[in-house]
Amino acid sequence: MRDKILIVKDLKISFKSENGWNTAVKGIDFELYKGETLGIVGESGSGKSVTSLSLLGLLPNDSARIEGEMLFSTNGVSRNLNSIDDAEMQKIRGNNIAMIFQEPMTALNPVMRCGLQVDEALILHRKMSKSEAKTTTLSLFEKVKLPNIERMYNAYPHELSGGQKQRIMIAMALSCQPDILIADEPTTALDVTVQKAILDLMLDLKTEMGTSVVFITHDLGVVADIADRVIVLYKGEIVEQGTVQEIFKNPKHPYTKGLLACRPPLEYKVNHLPTVSDFMSVQTATDGSTQVIEKFYSDAFAKSFIVTTEEEQLRQLQIAAKPKLLEVSHLTKEFVTRKSIFGKTLDTVSAVNDVSFHVNEGETLGLVGESGCGKTTLSRTILRLIEPSSGSIVYENKDITHIRGEQLRALRKDIQIIFQDPYSSLNPKMTIGEAILEPMRVHNMFENEHQRKEKAIELLETVSLQADYFQRFPHEFSGGQRQRIVIARTLALSPRFIICDECVSALDVSVQAQVLNLLMELRQKFGFTYIFISHDLSVVKLISDRLMVMNKGKIEEIGNSEDIYRNPQSDYTKRLIDAIPKGL
Repeated sequence: MRDKILIVKDLKISFKSENGWNTAVKGIDFELYKGETLGIVGESGSGKSVTSLSLLGLLPNDSARIEGEMLFSTNGVSRNLNSIDDAEMQKIRGNNIAMIFQEPMTALNPVMRCGLQVDEALILHRKMSKSEAKTTTLSLFEKVKLPNIERMYNAYPHELSGGQKQRIMIAMALSCQPDILIADEPTTALDVTVQKAILDLMLDLKTEMGTSVVFITHDLGVVADIADRVIVLYKGEIVEQGTVQEIFKNPKHPYTKGLLACRPPLEYKVNHLPTVSDFMSVQTATDGSTQVIEKFYSDAFAKSFIVTTEEEQLRQLQIAAKPKLLEVSHLTKEFVTRKSIFGKTLDTVSAVNDVSFHVNEGETLGLVGESGCGKTTLSRTILRLIEPSSGSIVYENKDITHIRGEQLRALRKDIQIIFQDPYSSLNPKMTIGEAILEPMRVHNMFENEHQRKEKAIELLETVSLQADYFQRFPHEFSGGQRQRIVIARTLALSPRFIICDECVSALDVSVQAQVLNLLMELRQKFGFTYIFISHDLSVVKLISDRLMVMNKGKIEEIGNSEDIYRNPQSDYTKRLIDAIPKGL
């Protein structure tokens, strides 16, 4: 029998609000064994992160209430983490139990060199001298496979990539050789290739150091690559738990079935993804309690959404017969990286380097590549949000590379963008109704305010939101609902061409499925032309007709999305495909 390093019994977590206490975690029980990786899976709001924060005593004492037992056993001593004092918790935190947070940029001190931040933990917990701490930190940087470790030691967080910052966080978390490592969505914001490297690194370090890992994520595909056992959380309750094999091969709860089904399939193409609501409904009783009702989701119904080879070939022929809506030729965008004291340019970097492609009317062109490859710079240059250094952009047979004033403003109505972050895309002081009305007012659409408001309500209903949401503010909505609001605002101007810039990468897989379905339905209904940008090749493959792979500002390859997935020509594309979490 393996030893249990952590036993959680009847854990309840509540938060104070104006109406009393709201329970976020509703009496959960689980164990963690020595040397095991336990995956905790669920959507945003399921209670994953607050559970992990409670283990480290990081929830605010004045507004959070924790009940139950969290028994942590090490060196033959068992302690209840819910009843120890702050001084004892300080000794455990970072030393015996360490955490890798989801967002390394906010977890690292922006005004402190990265190496010194790791030194700090070593000096505090392992009582090392400064020189000993530096030597150990450099050794850790080497262990987590950071390049040029001396430069990394002296670098500030803003000077590093997302993957490098996350490796710094892993080095810091492992610096005291903890008994338990909690990884809270450590790969959510990373490219698939960086994600794979981080997962492989964590597995290697776990094997080498014998650390127990609690791995928190909303993506069951990632869990399959790293976990031994899985807990599925839904609205603060454990609905299912078991080995990875049991959960993936024979899920029992409809919520688990929905989470597994809503990931974009790699083997074939579909025109509609299943969502959690296809597998279950939730009924609320008069006393406020909820009951999950399982729905019957047949294999025959699922197969009805599969796009046949004949249907795909017909769509490709129809798109090829349509005129070019956008044509980009030899586009380059350079940024100045160094100037002399007299303002003379000394060094530049090409974010987009001699790129040429076209998009036909009604087509969806997928644009994929790692962070820093030039995807976002290319999209913003096409939109003329940033000026190109050279090359041409032709829209509807008209050169728009250098247009200004009213001409550019009129173009804004025709070409729209959906940004990655639905939280920062909306003004928090403006109701969502006003947010949708604003572009219609700017472009003088419709004869009066009443007609504009009717259109705004119609758009809310188009993206499956209720009309009475019109007067609500962004903070009252979930991430998926906010992204729907942003899409409604984009549709307000009746654009012909929409650029989707990582518009589903920050969403739970179940919400991602809903937004992808909406985008495919809108394309079918209104004949939109999309450039769909993502670092996730499985998502791009689902929605795209053709695929364009970018690397270091240049196009690696371009062609039919299925052809590129089945038979990639460049080594870079092969690496992207190999890095996609495949599940079991």
